[in-house]
Amino acid sequence: MRRARITEAVAGFVLSILVLYSPNMLAQGLFGTISGVVSDSSGAVVPSATVRVINVSTNVVTTLTTNGAGVYVATSLNPGVYNVEAEAKGFKTAIVKDITLEVDANPKINLTLQVGQVSEKVEVTTENAPLLQTQQSDLGQTVNERELEQLPTSGGTGRNVYSLLSLAPGVSQQTGCDGCGNYGNVRISGSRPRNDDYTLDGSTITAPVFGGAAVSPSVDSIQEFRIEQNSMSAEYGKAGGAILIAVSKSGTNTFHGSAYEYNRNQKLDARNFFENPIQRKNPFDYNEFGGSIGGPIIKSKLFLFTDYQGIRSHGSAAS
Repeated sequence: MRRARITEAVAGFVLSILVLYSPNMLAQGLFGTISGVVSDSSGAVVPSATVRVINVSTNVVTTLTTNGAGVYVATSLNPGVYNVEAEAKGFKTAIVKDITLEVDANPKINLTLQVGQVSEKVEVTTENAPLLQTQQSDLGQTVNERELEQLPTSGGTGRNVYSLLSLAPGVSQQTGCDGCGNYGNVRISGSRPRNDDYTLDGSTITAPVFGGAAVSPSVDSIQEFRIEQNSMSAEYGKAGGAILIAVSKSGTNTFHGSAYEYNRNQKLDARNFFENPIQRKNPFDYNEFGGSIGGPIIKSKLFLFTDYQGIRSHGSAAS
């Protein structure tokens, strides 16, 4: 019996490694797409050209071949910074560097090949390569990692990713309402909270009754999130309101991490308006702490990322 359990545990571990290792499994999430057309200097399309889409942080390469119309489409890409290379026989290699791909975005990157040797390279920066969103008609806004780190994300229940929802146009919140639920009874484009759909890495985390997110990931674990408000893709057929798409961080080819401690107490906070000014302040102490770490298991192939968050709070409120 014991040997059977050990065998099952080993089999489960090996299966999980194979699943994580398979690059095709990325298609199950809500990520991003890079597409475009490869042409020569005269404007004629170049079929059967080799296109490589390279993630700068992980060095993971997606290799494609253009079709008869010179079109390539790289799907299921993690948000991040990418380089796109195109080459064909009798042409120089064309490279577009530092393309920022946001969650659920689909930038169009066209490449022009010039006559020459394949070993010769023509590099173009994103400043000279327009990132057109002609493939999408949706209305929304993306909050990236830098904004998550630098903007205040503290609410009535501590630091929260979704406290930045009010930065997007068409979003209203009931301010000064502690315990209202759904992050201050947030309403996006006039929709009721229960009509919105919250997703994390492609999985729905919407609370079943009154809406809002049933899971609140730590701020340090989220790479970016996007608010889809109108004309979203047909793949989001579940919700009648807005779609809130969050994508967690992943490991890279270099180890990186963070550690944090946020504290609020009665000495630093202002006195509650309804408290008796003669008596001392109500006791209050709130500590939120944690950290994250990510890095490679097998460089350019397999990565890990994990985070921890702890909350310790005690005190009393004015009645």
